[in-house]
Amino acid sequence: MKHSCTKLEVLSLANNQLVSLPNSLSALTGLRKLNLSHNSIVHIPTCVYAMKSLIFLHVACNKLENIAEQIQTLSDLKILIVEGNSIHSLPKMLCCLTKLELLNVDYNDIQNVPAEMHQLNRLGKLACHPLDKGLHIMHNPLLKPIKEVLDGGLQALYNYLKAN
Repeated sequence: MKHSCTKLEVLSLANNQLVSLPNSLSALTGLRKLNLSHNSIVHIPTCVYAMKSLIFLHVACNKLENIAEQIQTLSDLKILIVEGNSIHSLPKMLCCLTKLELLNVDYNDIQNVPAEMHQLNRLGKLACHPLDKGLHIMHNPLLKPIKEVLDGGLQALYNYLKAN
């Protein structure tokens, strides 16, 4: 007997040593919050991009090395947490997610940010505390001049990105 979970809104699969998810989870079109943190996931699973209603995606503490350009399909996303991975760069298409209010990329390998990042105007500020809205980008090997520009706050970064 096949069960349909299309009405499921919240799913947590945290702390399960998962490396991927089955494509059948693409059917969870009503899902609003997905927690995949503390697993061994290398790529955000393809089925996640079918979950168009997601507003919260938590993939911290995995083995992610990048975020696919497909992330743009999750246009309602308000909170994206990818802290504690091995992400080298942020895709341009991430900047299409203009509803983002919290983006946490702390503890990764990010050296630079896409020029289009100033489009994420709902982030508002640099955040320090874990639950604060805003951009969390501490503990990354950011290159100059981005590193120095960030000392002036998020608006200074956005002004810099617009000008260059």
